[in-house]
Amino acid sequence: MSLFHLHANMMKVSGKDSANPQFHGRLVESILFTVLLLSLGFFLSIQIREGINLQAQLSSSKEKQSAYLQQLADLKSSNVKLKAENTKLAEQKNTMTENVLNEQGYSELAASLAKTRELAGLTEVSGTGITITLNDSNITDPANVSQTSLIHSQDVEYIVDLLKSSGAKAIAINGERIVCTTSIICTGPTIRVNNSRYPVPFVISAICDTNTTYDILQNDSYILYRKSEGIQISFEKKATLSIPAFSDSTIIDSISKELEVVNPS
Repeated sequence: MSLFHLHANMMKVSGKDSANPQFHGRLVESILFTVLLLSLGFFLSIQIREGINLQAQLSSSKEKQSAYLQQLADLKSSNVKLKAENTKLAEQKNTMTENVLNEQGYSELAASLAKTRELAGLTEVSGTGITITLNDSNITDPANVSQTSLIHSQDVEYIVDLLKSSGAKAIAINGERIVCTTSIICTGPTIRVNNSRYPVPFVISAICDTNTTYDILQNDSYILYRKSEGIQISFEKKATLSIPAFSDSTIIDSISKELEVVNPS
């Protein structure tokens, strides 16, 4: 029954009892109660419909997020495989180049080319070394966190320079080989090494004299000062350590072209 019909019926009844004030009071209460019920029902229907729509949107968003995460994982896995394949192909190319030079009587040039690749960081290097792990302060109170309690690019650069001056043969940051063209730049909460970004912790690996370099790192005044400010820096000696070759294919190709020997026809 609609509100209009309900009101009409009540008006018919009210005609009989128009002189009764109690009846008028009950009539008004009934009308108001009916209006309240209708309003409440309308409001609940809107809330239920919005809740259903929101749940559907949330479910769709979760499905999309899951699909994107899976796609990202697949791309990362594919990237690792492609890097490994690229490294293998680069090694094969270098070996073939040296073999051709040796076969044609350019053994000195082949040796010079191999030495140049090693100095340029284009070959993998293994040996004894040290790993340095840098992390932000473990302060959990946001009110006490400051810029001095965070690792910055200049901290990483300082340690890299210190390792170079200590005679390190090869250096890498989170697996990225450090070469003469490497830039270390802060980008928000991460640092960019070559063309890749990495969050903390930063792990610096170096092929070097472990005992001498370890003592230099332990007693360096700047490192001691930064540790006193709360950041975490630890050192570990490694009996065996491998530093990967620099893997930027664009620069590798440009250097290879410069060093390429063309056999005259």
